[in-house]
Amino acid sequence: GFDGVEIHSANGNLIDEFLQSKTNKRTDRYGGSLENRFRFLHEIVNAVTEVWPANRVGARLSPNGNYNDMGSEDYRESFTYFASQLDKVGLAYLHVVDGLTFGFHELGEPMKLNEFRKVFSAPIIGNCGYTQETAETAIQEENADLIAFGRPFISNPDLVERFRNGWPLAAEAEVGKWFSFEKEGYTDFEFYKKES
Repeated sequence: GFDGVEIHSANGNLIDEFLQSKTNKRTDRYGGSLENRFRFLHEIVNAVTEVWPANRVGARLSPNGNYNDMGSEDYRESFTYFASQLDKVGLAYLHVVDGLTFGFHELGEPMKLNEFRKVFSAPIIGNCGYTQETAETAIQEENADLIAFGRPFISNPDLVERFRNGWPLAAEAEVGKWFSFEKEGYTDFEFYKKES
């Protein structure tokens, strides 16, 4: 079974489209104000926490991203508000796509994890474009409690061991292999082997 659930409200997916003023042009109770744009996510969080305790539920936000044509001029005000409202629910964590390697909307300075730390009291997970060194720095400086890695795991199925032992990383997988229905990108990346 599962230990918990993450509500994916990032990367231009459906929930993110409700959150962002760039895409949410509704004139009903789900559009316009910050409160209204947050309503859809809030209702989802309430539904999920009826099944799972809040301390087993996390949420993911992408305040800096332009993926799927995202990026609202009021991003800083909006995502600060959304994080503060999620904090009131008592979620297990907030997962923030703060890195810029997935695209940046360039509407101002990127939001940093420490901005979320001011309004969200549970653990914060940073994500996107981190190296082992930048991840360790983010944690040491208490900007994040955890750092999530996605892409490096595709071509490094033994990523944790590579980090632990200082072994080099394999080249990043081509984007076209991320969603392949073939074995390429799933089972063809090798574990690290020391040269004899």
